[in-house]
Amino acid sequence: MTVFQVNPGDMTAASDAVTEAADGARGHGSSAHLAAAAAAIPGADSAGFLGELGTSWDDDVQSWADSADAFGTQIESASKDAQGADAESGGLFGGLFGGLLGGSGGG
Repeated sequence: MTVFQVNPGDMTAASDAVTEAADGARGHGSSAHLAAAAAAIPGADSAGFLGELGTSWDDDVQSWADSADAFGTQIESASKDAQGADAESGGLFGGLFGGLLGGSGGG
């Protein structure tokens, strides 16, 4: 039999960590810096690509942050599902064993 154990505190910490990483990545793109660098190199053909590179980088960072947020939400959801299943099965066994072990009080 495989044992599946969930520590809700660890799951919450993991969810919080990935969400914090996503929040930290947002707003730290490079398009403004690369556009400034491109403006400082007038006439160079390659300088025009710096703005495109920056915008692409910003889009990728935002996409990663969105995916990380979704992953954090999935971790939280999985933790809640496991806790719910644990509570339901624990309630079933508690009721069964309570009745078998004299929980009904009859003589």
